[in-house]
Amino acid sequence: MYLTLTNIAKTAFTGGYRDKSQAASRHGEEDHTYIKGDIETRGPCPGLNALANQGYLPRDGKNLTIPQVQHALETALHMSPLAAGSLCSSLPPLLRKDGTFDLVDTRRHNVIEHDSSFTRLDFHQGDNYTFQPDMLQAMIDDADGGPVTLRSLAKTFIRRDKESRAAGAPKLPLRLWFVRVLQAVGVMNTAQTGGILTKEVLHAVFVEERFPEIILENPTPRTVLTLLGNALGMMRYVIFGP
Repeated sequence: MYLTLTNIAKTAFTGGYRDKSQAASRHGEEDHTYIKGDIETRGPCPGLNALANQGYLPRDGKNLTIPQVQHALETALHMSPLAAGSLCSSLPPLLRKDGTFDLVDTRRHNVIEHDSSFTRLDFHQGDNYTFQPDMLQAMIDDADGGPVTLRSLAKTFIRRDKESRAAGAPKLPLRLWFVRVLQAVGVMNTAQTGGILTKEVLHAVFVEERFPEIILENPTPRTVLTLLGNALGMMRYVIFGP
């Protein structure tokens, strides 16, 4: 998912997609044991996949509603209502007439999924949703083997743009370029682990598609401001050099 200034303003005005009639009381009674789902029922977003793998969203990845997603973001990942609702504002184009969507629907090109992903191939390469282990290793290599930081993410951002263009992907429109910036720091913002992402956290999120306890049990609010702050921090290195 992604966030734009328009989505932020819209959510601030409307209150987002929270459904107070949903069973917030059920939270804590559900089984959040990690069980990785079949890739055939999953999309390109490791975060949404992880929420399904851990039972915060329907485990089969089918017939999801936007209020369900917003509730999961707020309860599992400690996102503020404004941040969660703003992120969910990218989902309506995927909805069927009954107001539901499946995780596989998020594979639709240039809605949530876009070219130049850090860990997945581009759409024109024939598979825009399968995790590529060598691409994660390249991200780690950009950090010189140490923890991933905003500085190293800037290197990955620049490298992937060059690789994607060299492979024949069209230039991203301005809207999706901004989306790509925010998605580049999405895991960093969600983790809130002091500005670093260890190999263990990266493996859990990208390989296992699982949120580890260091994320789930960290009550630090994930807000629009923390996300934008991480994005600006990375872009400083993109513009002025990592």
